[in-house]
Amino acid sequence: MATAAKTPKKKAPAKRKAAKEAAPPKPSFIGIVLRKFVFRPVTLLVVAIGLVSAVLAPRVPAMLPDLSQLEEYQFPLDEMRVNAPNEWVPPTLIDDVLAQSSLTENVSLLDSNLCREVSEALAGHPWIRKAQLVRLTNEPAIQALIDYREPVAFVRTPTDIYAIDVEGVILPREDFTEDDYARFPWILNAVDPESAEAGDVWPGSAMVAAATIAEILTPKHNMEVYWNHFQLRGIILPPNSRDLQPDEMIFELLTVGGSRVVWGKPIGFDDLEPTAEQKLGRMEQYIERFGDFDSPNGPYRIDIRLFDAISLEPLGELRYR
Repeated sequence: MATAAKTPKKKAPAKRKAAKEAAPPKPSFIGIVLRKFVFRPVTLLVVAIGLVSAVLAPRVPAMLPDLSQLEEYQFPLDEMRVNAPNEWVPPTLIDDVLAQSSLTENVSLLDSNLCREVSEALAGHPWIRKAQLVRLTNEPAIQALIDYREPVAFVRTPTDIYAIDVEGVILPREDFTEDDYARFPWILNAVDPESAEAGDVWPGSAMVAAATIAEILTPKHNMEVYWNHFQLRGIILPPNSRDLQPDEMIFELLTVGGSRVVWGKPIGFDDLEPTAEQKLGRMEQYIERFGDFDSPNGPYRIDIRLFDAISLEPLGELRYR
């Protein structure tokens, strides 16, 4: 009896894994940026160099030689170039500046404060109003453009004689000779200042006002145009001028013959008075008419401030130092 063939059993499908392996987390936006832009060889190299530089930079100057001490960068200040001064400034100007300042004879051109220090030292000298420019040139050297003070008048006090500039600064008298006394106007009726060192400013505004009048009467140091032409002898300060306000001061011009021309108030302190040019014109008119301020029977007190006329009155003889 034939036996029926057995149908082979199908294999059961393999069981799925109980759980899938966990998927890696997606990188964050910051992570993507860091991988793409930061964690790159070039970037990391730059960061490393920066960190090393930050650590070593403070120590580098100590490791390098001091170039400022090298001979090729040293400059003797007495060879500094300056613009030509006026005839009264002494040839020892730069030596005098060095002597009275804290600057050394030789300085380093690599000093970042050099020009400022030289400028301040120059400005401390009585003959120097201002150092307008101090610079290093290509040679190398130091060059300075200086605004020099110029004398405008001599001041006579009961005990002494002083030279001043238009700002009332006292100038070194040893730089003048007796021949210079005839080359500038004189300011009279002054009292001795408490401090009279060269470079000091004369106390009070009256001296500056008188110096301004002196400059007007001697344009560009020319004594012939007005001062000698009018035969003037001095500018008289008002009595007790230190106690007066500028609009209270009345200045007079003393002539050789003893007459006094009433100039008036300081320049710019009275709009009711004629201008300086108008006053000079009136003085010229008087000279053209009478020849001088003392004829025919002077001395006189001559007031040129009035607009409609010139006031004239006899004056007793005065004597000024």
